Order: sequence, then C-alpha cells, then structure tokens
Amino acid sequence: MFPFSTARRRPLPDQGQSLQAVQPRTDGPRLERMLRSIIRRGQVMVSAAHLAGYDSDGLAYKHFRPDAVVIPADCDELERLMRQAGELAVPLIIRGAGTSLSGGPVAAQGGVIVHTSSLRTIRQICPEGLWCEVECGVTLKQLEDALRPHGLFYPPDPSSGMVCTLGGNVAMNAGGAHCFRHGVTGHYVLGVEAILPDGSLHRFGGPAGACGHLRQDWKRLLVGSEGTLGALTRFWLRLLPIAEKAWTFRATYPDLRSAEAAIHALVVHPAYPVAIELMDPRFVALVESSPMAVGLPRDAFLLVTEIDGPAELVDSRVAAIARLLDQAGALDVAYSDDVITREKLWKARKVAGGLMGQMNADLVVQDAVIPKRALAETLELIYREADQAGIPVINVFHAGDGNLHPNFLFDSRCPVQWERVEQIGKRLMRWVVEVGGTLSGEHGIGNDKIDYMPLVFGPEAIRLQLSIPAIFNPRHQLNPLKVFSERRFESAMETATADGDTDGGGDTARDGARDGDTAASDVSADSARRFEPFFDPIDGVLCIAADVAPAGLWQAIGEQRFRLPLLFDATTPLDRQVAAASFAPASSRFGPWCDQIIGMNWRLPDGRVVRLGERVAKSTTGYDLLRFFLAGGKVFGEPTEFVLRLRPAEDTYGTFWLRGDGIAIDQASAALRRSDWIQWFDSCDIVIDQAADESLRIVANLPDGEWPIVESYLGRFASDHALELNRDYGPQPPRDGLPDAMLKTTADTAADLARRLAVGSRRSASGATDRQTVTEFVSVRSVVSCVSGAIWLYLGGDGVFASGVSPGLVGAHESAGISEPAADRLEVWLTELEPELVDLGGEWQSRWIERPPADPLDGGVESTWLAAFSEAAGIRIASS
Repeated sequence: MFPFSTARRRPLPDQGQSLQAVQPRTDGPRLERMLRSIIRRGQVMVSAAHLAGYDSDGLAYKHFRPDAVVIPADCDELERLMRQAGELAVPLIIRGAGTSLSGGPVAAQGGVIVHTSSLRTIRQICPEGLWCEVECGVTLKQLEDALRPHGLFYPPDPSSGMVCTLGGNVAMNAGGAHCFRHGVTGHYVLGVEAILPDGSLHRFGGPAGACGHLRQDWKRLLVGSEGTLGALTRFWLRLLPIAEKAWTFRATYPDLRSAEAAIHALVVHPAYPVAIELMDPRFVALVESSPMAVGLPRDAFLLVTEIDGPAELVDSRVAAIARLLDQAGALDVAYSDDVITREKLWKARKVAGGLMGQMNADLVVQDAVIPKRALAETLELIYREADQAGIPVINVFHAGDGNLHPNFLFDSRCPVQWERVEQIGKRLMRWVVEVGGTLSGEHGIGNDKIDYMPLVFGPEAIRLQLSIPAIFNPRHQLNPLKVFSERRFESAMETATADGDTDGGGDTARDGARDGDTAASDVSADSARRFEPFFDPIDGVLCIAADVAPAGLWQAIGEQRFRLPLLFDATTPLDRQVAAASFAPASSRFGPWCDQIIGMNWRLPDGRVVRLGERVAKSTTGYDLLRFFLAGGKVFGEPTEFVLRLRPAEDTYGTFWLRGDGIAIDQASAALRRSDWIQWFDSCDIVIDQAADESLRIVANLPDGEWPIVESYLGRFASDHALELNRDYGPQPPRDGLPDAMLKTTADTAADLARRLAVGSRRSASGATDRQTVTEFVSVRSVVSCVSGAIWLYLGGDGVFASGVSPGLVGAHESAGISEPAADRLEVWLTELEPELVDLGGEWQSRWIERPPADPLDGGVESTWLAAFSEAAGIRIASS
C-alpha cells in the first residue's frame, strides 16, 4: 500500500477543515501497475525517496506526499494518461518545475504528480509575426536564450526564471519585476493547447491570439487556472523586440513618505519604467550585514527602477528621472547604462531570497495587491502584527503596481510560530480586501489562500467561479483542493454514493434549488461587493457606467492627466466601442480592450448583477471570467459599469504619414515591427483605401521636448525606405470611427490579407467576379495594425447604409443601419476569409453580422461546454 498523503498544516481558527481532506483509499500495487502500463517510455516513480522530492513546491514548509510520480515521455503519453484518468480513480496534479509559492502543484488530496519536464521543445519562432510556439516544459531561461539571436524577448520574468517552466507560468499567470510596464503572462498568451480530463486534446486560439474555430475565448479561463481545468501542453506566445538601451537607477530614502512620492511620480512619468521595486530598511540592513553588502545606509528604504527604449529617446529621459528621484527626498541616487554597473545596482534586490533563506528554517512570501494609496497603512499593519507576534518580517515588493511581498521568517517546527504566521496572513488578507486590493497578483491561490476566497467572492460569485471547473473537470480530479476549498475530488464510486444520499448534500456549483432566504442572503452578499463609481488618480483607475459617452469619461477624469487610448471615436458610448472590436489601433502599444478593463459589474441574462475583476490592475485571484465574458459578446449578458485602467496623457499627439508603393510600405512596416520604437508609438497602421492607395500611419503621445527625437528617427526611417514623410500635431489623435468589421490574424499576414480584400471589393464593384453581385457600389477601406495583426474594415460607396446617408469611409453612424446588399457582400467576404483566419487562431467580428455557431467545426463540443456552464451557474445564456 502506498502511504497516504498528509499535510503539516492546521486550519486557521473558525475556518473549518478545508485542507484536512480524507485521502482516497489508494491500492498502491494496482496504481503502480496501471501507471506502468500507460507510461512505457517515460518514468514511473513510487519510492519514498523519489516521492519526497515532490511533496512541496516553493512553499517548502507544507508537505503533501503523493502516491506516485510520473514523467510522460511526450504529449502522446500524457494524452494516454489523461484518457485513463477515470480508471486510475486518484487525483492527477500537473507539475512543472515546482517553483510556485502558493501550494499549487502538490498532492493536497494524494494522487499522482505528473511532471511535464520532457515536453521541452521550442517548436517555432516567428520573428516576422512576433510570436513563438513552445511546449509546456520549456524553461524561461531556455526561451530567453533561443530568442536573443532574433533580437526578441518574452517579457514576463518571475524571479525563478532560471528554472521555472512556461507551463507553470501560464497556469499561475506569473509576473515578475518588469511587469509594471510589460504586464503579466496572460498578456502574452496567444493560444493554448490542452488535454482535458476526458483525454480529448483541444487547441484554443493560436498565433493570431483570438478564438480560432471556437466562438468563445476559452483560453482566458485556462490562463491562471492553476492546473484545475486541463493539462496545458503547448503555447503560442507574443514576443517583443529587445530594447536598444536601458538605464538602471538606485535611490535610497530616509522614510516611506519620500519613497512613496518617488513611486507616485514614476508611475505617471512618460519614461514609463519597466520596473519600480521597493525594499524596506530591514532588508537593506540584512544586505549590508552580509557578504553581499553594497554600501547602502542601513536605515533607508531602497528603490530600484529601470527605463529602456531606443537609445536616443531613453538617453534624453535620464536626467529627468534622476531629478525626479532626487526631488522626492533621496539620500543618494545612482544610475548607469553600463551592463556590469547595472547588475551591481540590481544586486541588492536580487540577493533577497537567498539571504532571507539563510536566516530562518522557513520563509513564507505573501503575495497581495493593494491600491498604492494604501501602501503606508498596509506596511504599518504588517510591521505591527509581525513585531507583536515576534515574527521577523522583511518587505520587498513591486511598488509600481502595489504588489506586496512581505517575507515572514519562522521555524515551522515550532507550532506557536506556525500559528502566528497563519494569523498574520489571515489579518493581512482581510485588510487587503477591505482597502480595495486582491489576494494575489502573481503567485496564485493554490491551497495556501483558499480559506480567504470568500473575502473576495460572495456566494453567487463563488457559484459562478465553480461553474468553470464544472465544464472541464466536474469531479475535480485535476489538482483538487486548490483555488476553492469546494474543489474536492470524489471517485466515481463516491460520487454515485453522494448522488443517492437522501440528506440533500451536493455540489455547490450544481445545486440550483435553494430556499428563498438563502438565495436572498447570497444576493445581498454579492451586492455588497459590486463596484461603485470612483476615480483614483494615484493608480489611474476609474469606475464609470459602461454606456458612458467619451465626453462623460473626460468629465470624470477632469484636470488629471490621463487618457483612454483605445477609443475609436469621440461620440459612441463606451460599451458599444468595446463590443464593436476587441482590438483598437492603440492596442499596438496597450493591448486589447480586455487589458484596459480590469473590473466590471456584469448583468447576467436573468438580470442578476455580479462583480468581475478587481479595482487593481494585477490579479490572479480565481478564474478570469472578466475576459471570458467580455469576449463572449451578449452570450453571457452585458456590462453595467467598467473599471478602467487609464494611461498618463501628454498635451500633444503626433500623426506621421509615410507614403510610397506597396512594397516599400511592406518593408517599412516589417522593419518597424522589429524595432523597439513600437513600444512608444500608440499605433502603427497601414491604411489602404478603395483605390488601393497605401500609407503607413504612426500615432504617438509624447512630451513636447521629445518630438524632435521622433522626427529625426522617422525622417531617417522614411529616407531608408524611400517613403515620403508628412506630420501633423494636435490635441487629439486621428479617429477612424467604429469599424464595420474586424479581422484578427498575425502581424506578418495582415497586410496581404487586407490587400486581397481590397482587390476583391474592386472586382465586386466592376462585376468582374464570380461572387454574388450587388447592385450598389461597395468599397472597403482597411486599417491594418502592423503590430497586433488586427484589420478594421470600413464600408463606403453608394447605397451602403439603409438610411440613405453614407458617412463615407469613416464608419457608419449608429443611427444608420447597413443595407442588405452591403451586409450580404460583407458576409461573403468574411465567410470566405474565415478558414484562413481560423487556421492561425484568428477570428472576425462585425457589428452588423453575427458569426454562426462553431458546432459544425468542433463536433458540438462548444455547445456541450456552454450547456454545462449554464447548468452549473444556474443561468440561461444566449445562443452563441
């Protein structure tokens, strides 16, 4: 018999026995025989010595002994294992390098650890399209080394980057020190391949980063799902050009007030640092008392920040950043662009984990995100609680986005210390939620924080969350007792017994019938968590009605220097702009709409309103229903309020037009895509009108003093590519209006597709085509993103709009419906292009034409998933 799994953990007072699971009875010899019959080329490990190496993750003081460990030789063996999961009748826990810090890839309920280290092939790097295809066992360091010769990099950079795997990063939605500007893992996942618990293999999205052959964006649920929905085997990831130059700054401050002043000034500075890190005096004293000492004042706060970009541009910003740090009250400011010197400036930050690990037997690194206005109060709480408990604490954290990492040092062999650390964590998490924060920004929930999830989610919201595993993993065989305490594995026999139980027990996610008092209480609890209108100028976050017009948005922002860059026009309500197209031209720099909307109140089809997301920009707390619902259109309901992440605004927009022949435009756009200038231009688009005239349009919003640098660069760039350069400056960017349709493909294929569409429209107009004819003249103007691969289509010509009013080539007025012949022509184009888009994981959207259901292509599986979600959530959803 295999030893039963046990955990060295006691529950917090009044929090029940959520992790004290009764382990399934495991027939060890039978399990081993079955595993060896499945895993024939890989490894099966059952010895105590082998199992001990897998009984914890980076949260090393909690131990959960698995019943076995397997290492599939390849994806085929992993798929075979998943197909026979039901016969195994034990939990399966997918594991990468095991570096997570939340008790994630551990056998909390016993079972088999599935180590995916053999799936480590980098299948493809596409420099032209800025994407790569990798298997889940590829390490960050492996990918970094492979990308460097191409002048590209993958931005997420957790501190375990030397060994952590991309599979673990995607499962936990990992971040890192440089995610203040670049974002977390979820911002770079274009597609996911996953094996579901029934053994079926599915691809969600692909290089184009959309839905592919499906209609719902299921990959949004898989990212950050912590191994609870499927075995993630392969990814398509977005890449960026390596910055030409970087400057690192290190400043010390006598108190938190002055350090805060520097942080608040940095987050709105046009240099837009890639990292803003803060370390407290206790950390500085630790460093200076070690062989790693770098000569810092022991009683000071240490701030490290970094800026990068094109050499001429970033060099021009150095003096301003140094002056900003000094004016905030710095004791000392040091900075350099020399690689060796920069490494020394980062040294104190990077040795943190190793030094703290030497001080005590155990270390727990907490992870929470707060609004930056609550920083001082939160640190005071942490120090007070830890000092009163006699637990050493050191704070090292990502200050730019309010992502705290207090490090509590203790000895888990001492029950009193263990209990005190747990109590501090409990009080800290309650405080974090009270001030508007969230439980995790990058480490995930695992089993470490499942007791705190009711602080964030009311009963109805928890039911909605649990409806997601009900789709793919209803018996919770994959990684049970993670994310939510309700996720407990039951074997088929146990499930049958429970189904026959007359005492009324059942799964929270499926029990639709509850008494009226309980239901009313649930609604009340969830209502208390809804967003109310607010504006936080420190974090640049605004909560406002979803149907607000841009004028109302600007009024709410007032005199504060913020903007919402993705607006298509200056009149259409915000929710209609979001629904018209998931990407806008400024998505080149800032990402799609779902990266700007960080929280929302959402009205379900039955009229209930639930809160989704957070008021902080960084969160890995639960399944990402916000992005999933946003991508689903009206299938799941509609938004009532948005929580928007705003961007710092400068006074002037510059619009630059580069004109020439199509070949020169293509070569220029490809060169621009591989340049780090794309991180400083709001948009880089090829504009193709009905006559096939083309131009490259670049829009930026920068300080007035930097325009000469931009003009100098673009002047040289235009000359090198034989293009004519024209420029225009003004207080607003050019706006094309709402598109009639959007196509999403890869950046390197978008322009060619748009040109073929333009040729098709001209043939239709002349009648020289075998496609169905239209009586009215229909032309197409295309705006093609050189970076995101989005194509926005604008119909023009006589008879396009049913009202008889033709707005020309800037998109339809909301009051003017599209004419039936024009809609027919558009539908023909979109239908003919769909296979090409789908093959790359792309899609099309149109505010005039509904995309048909995917069932003919997927065998009905999406309808099955939607039905399972609908039943588990207790809501009726609209047809997809």
